Amino acid sequence: MNKGEFPAIGEAQAGIQLYPAGVGIRRILAFIFFILVAFYLLNLIVPYGGEGLFKDPDIFWHMTVGEKIWRTGSLPHVDEFSHTFLGQPWIAKEWLGQLFFYAAYAGAGWRGVVLLAATVSALTYALLFLTLARNMRLTIAVGISTAAYIFSMDQFNLRPYIFAYPLIILWVAGLLRAVESGAAPSLLLLPVLALWANVHGSFTFGLAIAAALAAEAFLNSSADRRRETAQRWAIFLGAALCFACLTPYGYGSMLTTFQVFVGNDALNYIPEWMPLTLEALSVNNAIIFSLLFLAIFYGTKIPAWRSMIIISVTYMMFRHVRFIALFSIVVPILLLTPLTSQFPYLRLTDQIREQPLFFAGIARASSRFIYPLGFMIIIGAATFGAYGPQVSPRPNMTPAGAVDYIYKEHLTGNVYNFYAFGGYLIFRGIKTFVDGRSDQLFGNGFLTRLVRITRESPEDFIPYLDEYNVSIALVVPGHLDTQELERSSHWQMVYSDNVSVLFRKRDH
Repeated sequence: MNKGEFPAIGEAQAGIQLYPAGVGIRRILAFIFFILVAFYLLNLIVPYGGEGLFKDPDIFWHMTVGEKIWRTGSLPHVDEFSHTFLGQPWIAKEWLGQLFFYAAYAGAGWRGVVLLAATVSALTYALLFLTLARNMRLTIAVGISTAAYIFSMDQFNLRPYIFAYPLIILWVAGLLRAVESGAAPSLLLLPVLALWANVHGSFTFGLAIAAALAAEAFLNSSADRRRETAQRWAIFLGAALCFACLTPYGYGSMLTTFQVFVGNDALNYIPEWMPLTLEALSVNNAIIFSLLFLAIFYGTKIPAWRSMIIISVTYMMFRHVRFIALFSIVVPILLLTPLTSQFPYLRLTDQIREQPLFFAGIARASSRFIYPLGFMIIIGAATFGAYGPQVSPRPNMTPAGAVDYIYKEHLTGNVYNFYAFGGYLIFRGIKTFVDGRSDQLFGNGFLTRLVRITRESPEDFIPYLDEYNVSIALVVPGHLDTQELERSSHWQMVYSDNVSVLFRKRDH
């Protein structure tokens, strides 16, 4: 090979060295990967010390469950955190993710939790770059992964589902590799699915996409190989189903996922399950409509089964805000081969041939800075975890003053609480009226009735509390339920601040 020339990407990935100084394409990709990890991580941590990741009060009960599992060595099978559904069936299907969060909290407090979530989020989109850069022009792969990162930023959160995102990338990319090569899926994907099943319930999506891609692999095969293809994929799908059940709850974790979408009235009231509107997308509108324009203008062709997956994921995103990040990482992977096949300009091999000086410069930089850069990321993260700025949850979901008052005055009895306070009450050891575990609890019309009374029929609120023998109410200043408590002669306000108001039922 002449000086300044690069081999085809297949040769480069096979380990043939690139000019200069014997630096291969893999080192270049690793160098860019580290740069993206550093950039994404700094963007999440530097502004406000990472407090922007505190978007959801559920982190409190996730942490409590993780601590309980760690201390007792057992996993819950019934609810023990609320008084309204006490003893009802409930499982910690995200138990491993909850343990990860508790370990981070035990080691470095809230800074550790923020650092863990930020690191996983940064690694997810840097991993997306690596997946795309397997065949795609590096500059475009960086652009797409960064656009996906920006598109998903509102979904970066202290919740176990963030641990599923890098696993989704590995799973989908591995399945597509098998489809496009005509080979059986790698058995190494099965442990990925098992890990996914223990960190978050979205692993059922992994099974669904595997079935769809199995159909594509079958249809892509020649007539004389279809039986063989069907057998290989059937064996893999059967094994995947078995590995998905390798959880402490067996197939129970899979069943709870269906509970979310079948007859669960919580989907009508929880913000993350609300439909996505164009107004909610705001600046991301430009990304979606630009992609739509390019697809129409250039006449992009996508295989039928892959198109069905893309349409399904897009529908899921618009049906539930929760799936924005899923859309942003899955769709680019599904489009990788169709786009690079139809448009040579997008291929990495074309960029290597057209821009040898560009690669030579990156190669020189990678040979000098890849290890110092990796070392700086590790040291920087460790320093933040140990000595970073004080990090604390948002006050609007942390009624610390009211809960301190409850313990100080030894108040006892059933508590009614504002929905967003439920996680913190569990964290402080107080049984809730309602909290964020609505995927399995607070169903059968419970949330529907609660919302109707507190929003539309506040005159029924006091009798409603009597039904559940409530003697303590923790509410938000100015809300309708708060106003009803203030008007009632049976209730007395005993504490208030700008976050919460605490009422106690009078003795009669």
